[in-house]
Amino acid sequence: MRTSMRRIACLLGVLGLLVLLGGVWGPATVTAQATKAEFKLKLMGINRTLDPWKLYQDWTQTVEKRTNGRVQFELTSLPELGLGGAETLRVLRTGVVDVTETYGGYVAGELPLVEILELPGIFPDPQTAKKAILAWKPTEAKLLDQKANAVLLAMAVYPDQAFFSKKAVRKPADFKGLKTRVHSVALASLVAGLGGEPLTIAFAEVYTALERGTLDAAISGTKPGFGLRWYEVSKFLVGPISMRPHVALAINKNSWKRLPPDIQTIMKEEAEKLVEGKAFDAIEGWNKEGIDKSVEKGMEHIPFSPDTQAAIKDVLRTKVVPDWVKRAGGAEAAKNFNEVIAPLVGFTVNP
Repeated sequence: MRTSMRRIACLLGVLGLLVLLGGVWGPATVTAQATKAEFKLKLMGINRTLDPWKLYQDWTQTVEKRTNGRVQFELTSLPELGLGGAETLRVLRTGVVDVTETYGGYVAGELPLVEILELPGIFPDPQTAKKAILAWKPTEAKLLDQKANAVLLAMAVYPDQAFFSKKAVRKPADFKGLKTRVHSVALASLVAGLGGEPLTIAFAEVYTALERGTLDAAISGTKPGFGLRWYEVSKFLVGPISMRPHVALAINKNSWKRLPPDIQTIMKEEAEKLVEGKAFDAIEGWNKEGIDKSVEKGMEHIPFSPDTQAAIKDVLRTKVVPDWVKRAGGAEAAKNFNEVIAPLVGFTVNP
């Protein structure tokens, strides 16, 4: 009896010790894991509904894992911060956020040279677009370093652009007077050159503008427009325009310098693999999916007629590109175009 009681007492003592150790060490371990992040970085993307957002999520999670939690990210977006996109370089330069998804069209007012890849209709096919983007990448890295106090980590791309229109656009004359949302200066030049009325409206506000009739049409990537359900407020998907909008994943230079070399290497390696590499792999699927799903929801897809394609090409060469050259610095812009883009697209420009 005494032996049994001793065994029970011993067992209870051991259990008590385990509970005590659990109370002492358990929370301490959790606290250590929760506080061991040495570098907390904020990443600002364009919109959580867009496909590249998933690539940024994968990238941040992979970096956190490869650094054993030494780096921790907080993700936010333009709508969440109440921004329209034109402020991207300012918040990146000043370090309001550490990492941004910087779209060339949004920042063209402040840094027009980066719009060299956003000239609508400039690339005849996806392969040419990819070559141009990668050929331009070193120049964009220098521009971000000099003008935005930032380090380029990777480039990514969005689908070809199309008109989500409430009116059928089957021939060049149908663009006349079409109130059209644009998201870059170059697109505004194209719409104006075709006889339409370009309007700048934030991506998140387009649905309401189409619904209320403030807009007749809106230009966006086929998949992004579908993602925000523009098929509910427009009837026709016109195009797409042969262009491949690009974004730069960039980090504030001061934030970058605080990171040890091993973490810098991990971040750049994973950005080029998970953001740049996967975006180029997925882009054609995104483009087709946006068209197919919009049609499934009741939209009519109207590919550009030969006459419309010819009109776009004419406006591109006679208005869009010359306007950009003047806006982006004249001789310097022409030099960049003729060295990087002209060999791929078959024509040069004058300053």
